[in-house]
Amino acid sequence: MSSTENGEVYVNDYATIPVPMDKRRSSFLLAMVLVGSIICLSSMYVGASFVGALTLTQVVIACLIGNAILSVLGGLLSYIGTKTGVGVAMLMRQSFGVVGNYILAILTAVVELGWFGYQCGFFGQTIHVMFPNAGVITDPVVAGVWGGFLMMTTAFIGYKGLEMLSNIASPLILLMCIVGCGIAAVKVGGMDAFNQITLETNGTMSLAVGIVSVIGAYAMGAVLQPDLTRYGKKGSHSVIGAVFGFMIANTFVIVAGYFMCTSVGTSDVATGLLGILGTWSLLILILAQWTTNDNNLYYSSLAAVVAMPKWKKKYVVIVFGIIATFAGAMGIVNYFTSWLGLLGTAIPPVAGILIVDYFFVKKKDYHFGVGVKHYFCSTPALISWIAGCTVGFTVTWGIAAINSMVVAAVVHIVLSACLKNDSGKMYFGGLFEESERGELKKVE
Repeated sequence: MSSTENGEVYVNDYATIPVPMDKRRSSFLLAMVLVGSIICLSSMYVGASFVGALTLTQVVIACLIGNAILSVLGGLLSYIGTKTGVGVAMLMRQSFGVVGNYILAILTAVVELGWFGYQCGFFGQTIHVMFPNAGVITDPVVAGVWGGFLMMTTAFIGYKGLEMLSNIASPLILLMCIVGCGIAAVKVGGMDAFNQITLETNGTMSLAVGIVSVIGAYAMGAVLQPDLTRYGKKGSHSVIGAVFGFMIANTFVIVAGYFMCTSVGTSDVATGLLGILGTWSLLILILAQWTTNDNNLYYSSLAAVVAMPKWKKKYVVIVFGIIATFAGAMGIVNYFTSWLGLLGTAIPPVAGILIVDYFFVKKKDYHFGVGVKHYFCSTPALISWIAGCTVGFTVTWGIAAINSMVVAAVVHIVLSACLKNDSGKMYFGGLFEESERGELKKVE
C-alpha cells in the first residue's frame, strides 16, 4: 500500500512518516501558520504585566532580546522539522531512540491537552469579564465550552485547518493591534504624553525579569515548532517564518497589550481592550485564542498518534477535545496546572539534545521511512535528559526551560564525543525497524 492510498496516512496528518514534498506549503502560508501559533492572548497579558513596572523603551528592549532568544531556539528546531519532514516526537527516534519517541509523545500529548483545557476555561472567564451582562452565552462555563468546540474544528481538519484560520486571523489580529495602538495614542494625547506616562512607572520590575517573562511565555511553543514546520518546503523559509513570528509578530502583540492597557490605566487585558476597541475587542480575543489553542490540541493529538500509530487522529481530536473542553470550562483542569507545569519541564531538555544531536553529533544525517532502523535508546541522550530535567526542576535562577535545554545539550555533546567509537556503550536495547506507516517492529 502506498503512503497516500485511501488517504489513510493523510487522515493522520503524516504523524508517523515524513510529509511528502508535494504536500509542503509555500513560505508565506507557512509563515502565517507560525505567526498564528505564536500570536496569543497570553502575549497581551505579558504586555499588560509590564504596565506601571517598565517604560515603553524597556518593554521594547525586553521583547527584542527575549524574542531573539526564542527565534534562535525556534529557528533551529523549525529548520530541523522542515529538513526531515517530521515532528518533534518522531525526531526523538534518531536523537534519543525509540524510548524517547514514546516518552516525548506521551508527555506532549498529556501536557498540551491539559493546557488546551486550561485555555478553554481561561477563554470562558475572559469572555464573561468582558461581557458580563450578555446573557447565558457569556456565562464562564458556556463560553468555555463553545470556545473549546470552536478551537476543536481547525485541529480536527489538521494542518490545513490551522492554515486556513491563520491566513485570515494572523493579518487581522496584527491590523487590529495597529488600530488599537493608534486609538490609544490619540486617547492619551499623542506619543509624547504616552511616554510621559510610562516614565512615571514605579520600577517594580527589572529589565531582566521582563526578558524572562517574554521567553518563559512561549518557550514550550518554540520547542514544538517542528510539528508545524515539517510542512515547509525549504529550511530557510521555516527559519524566516519563525524569526518573523517571534521578532515581529510576538513583539508587536506584547507591545500592543502594554500600549492599550497603559493608555486605559489598567493591567487587566479585558479592561484595556474594551476601553480601546470596545465590542470589536471580542474579535481579537476570539481569534488570538483560537489560533494558538487549536495548536495545543493539534500538538496533543499528533503526539498521541505517534505513540499509538493505529489510532485515527480525527477521532483522537474529537475525544481529547471534548474531554479537555468540559474539564477546562468547569475548572477541573485548574487543579492540575502545577502538575502540567511539572511535566512540561521534562520536555525542553529534549530540544537541547535534538539540536546538538542533529547539527553536531549526526551532522544532519537523519532518516525516516520504510526499513530505517532506530536504536532503543541512546545512552548520552538518556543521561543528558536526566541532567537537564534535574536542573529544570531544581534551579530557580533564570528560565527553567532554557536552563534545562542548555545543560542537556552540553552534556549530550560531551558524552557523545566520549562514546562515539564504542557503539556498545553509545546505544542499548536492540534495534527497531520502521514500517511503511512509520510503526516500529523489533529487529530479531
